[in-house]
Amino acid sequence: MKLRIPKRQPGTPGAEAALVHFCEMLDRCIPILRTVFLIAGVLAAALKVGRTADFLFATGLLFQFAMWFNDWWIRTRAR
Repeated sequence: MKLRIPKRQPGTPGAEAALVHFCEMLDRCIPILRTVFLIAGVLAAALKVGRTADFLFATGLLFQFAMWFNDWWIRTRAR
């Protein structure tokens, strides 16, 4: 989900800037993580790993839901 944090000002402490950078990086990685977890879950299910396959696939679905909800929320607030 995208955070609405203002751009770094000249007096911003380094720890706050690092946190903002980390959150932006994490936000950009969610589509990649979603795909990786879904594929890993399907492969684990094919290999009959059991609960691990369920966990991986459910995690991918949760990431998908988070992306859908974020898009829906932005569109709803823009109206």
